[in-house]
Amino acid sequence: MREEVLVVRRAQLFPAGAFHGFSSEGVERYLATIAAHAVFAPRDRVEHDPSLKQIIPYVVLRHQQSIFLVRRTRAGSEERLREKFSIGIGGHINPADVGDAIDPVEAGMRRELTEEVDVPPGWQARAVGVLNDDKEAVGSVHFGLVYVVDLPSTDVRVRETAKLYGAFATPEELREVYPRLETWSQFVVNAIGPAPQV
Repeated sequence: MREEVLVVRRAQLFPAGAFHGFSSEGVERYLATIAAHAVFAPRDRVEHDPSLKQIIPYVVLRHQQSIFLVRRTRAGSEERLREKFSIGIGGHINPADVGDAIDPVEAGMRRELTEEVDVPPGWQARAVGVLNDDKEAVGSVHFGLVYVVDLPSTDVRVRETAKLYGAFATPEELREVYPRLETWSQFVVNAIGPAPQV
């Protein structure tokens, strides 16, 4: 069975032209555009079509000043990101994730988060920005919605241990691995710092 993923036409997302990197501006407008115009399309058809942007919730887990740092293994589905470090947990949004949800991105974010990790109860996610990178092949067909989740403790466990492993990292430790972070994570670190003040 072919996997279907949530996509929006580039022209609808960026009517005035695309930005590059991380932006904290216009988050609500992007969410509204996605809710109004997103459709599901076969992943194998859209993976190399930059006229369509695949929508990716990108969740940053934070406890006080530490950020949850993950490393993608060779078993991950996106081969272009294998062996990279990331501060974002997320992935494609599939039809089963959304159902009749009013906000398809939030629904996908919640499913992705609980699928990849166990987090302590009481967490809340806040959309703080968006990500776009048309300079790399993987970025040219994806659009990220950045969420920050503040946690009451560091009691986080990776579920998909074949694809990921992770641990909380201090701001200093994040700086040490910065050159090995995937591009989106570098954008987030550059914009809001290793310990986001949002």
